[in-house]
Amino acid sequence: MWKQVLLCVVLLVVVDSSISLRIKRQFFAPPEECVISHAEIDELVQLTKLVEGRRSSRKRPASRNLAPTDNSDECSRKLREFKTSIEDVITRYSTMQGSYISAQQYEVLKAQQETELTDLMRRVDNFEREVEQRFQSEIERLRNSLQKLKRRLNDNLLLLEQERAAGRRAQEALCVGYLQGENIEEAVKIYRALNGTYDMARLTNDTYQMDGNGVGALVGFFEGLREDAQQFDTISGYEVLHSHLERNNQLNRERSKIMFHSLVGLESFYTDPVDINRVQALRVKLIEKLQSFVG
Repeated sequence: MWKQVLLCVVLLVVVDSSISLRIKRQFFAPPEECVISHAEIDELVQLTKLVEGRRSSRKRPASRNLAPTDNSDECSRKLREFKTSIEDVITRYSTMQGSYISAQQYEVLKAQQETELTDLMRRVDNFEREVEQRFQSEIERLRNSLQKLKRRLNDNLLLLEQERAAGRRAQEALCVGYLQGENIEEAVKIYRALNGTYDMARLTNDTYQMDGNGVGALVGFFEGLREDAQQFDTISGYEVLHSHLERNNQLNRERSKIMFHSLVGLESFYTDPVDINRVQALRVKLIEKLQSFVG
């Protein structure tokens, strides 16, 4: 009997040892090898070269098996993420070159671009420290290529911003020219296209003529933007024009009437109480001015 008991104990010990050994082997099993090929890195490097000169190329290098598979290792997953980020950077750069985007949209895209590039460089640096020694030279090659891409983008964006500024100044000058030529409709179209980048007070200063002429055109221009008075801050234009006329003693009865009638009901297009008060205050000044001409 005691032999049977002893046999059972031995069997239990053997089974327990076998299970423990399997667990230890699983726990200490080496991770699946993470292999990085020259071809994989080369595809990413070629992607970074799509921004050459001023424009981004529409061509894309032939894919070299960076597509996800069931057996993809961690390295392949990260390389696919790098590829997606690089493609996003290039696509965003192409969008930023569009003349149709507003100054505000451009600044948003620029901030996104800077954030993504900084994050991408950080991830590549971390990845270089994680991979085996034999693959570090490949990751360093990718890192150097990304740094060159970042420099090219910065240089190109600087030139692009200079071009945008020059184009904006030309549009501003055209807007002023139309106003001084009393072509109010075209001036309104151009001003709307500038989408608020041309400050209303500055436009009024640029358009004002020292002889006091052109008041009707400026007031007509403000009225053409009446429905967007809050967005374009037309009250600033009225205030600057009134200031010029008062200072130069050019605010006669006719000009006072033109400005007063234009201000009637303007506050209904404003939502900011401060701006509503500005409209009402200027209207009171014009009423007082008109009263001064009576008798």
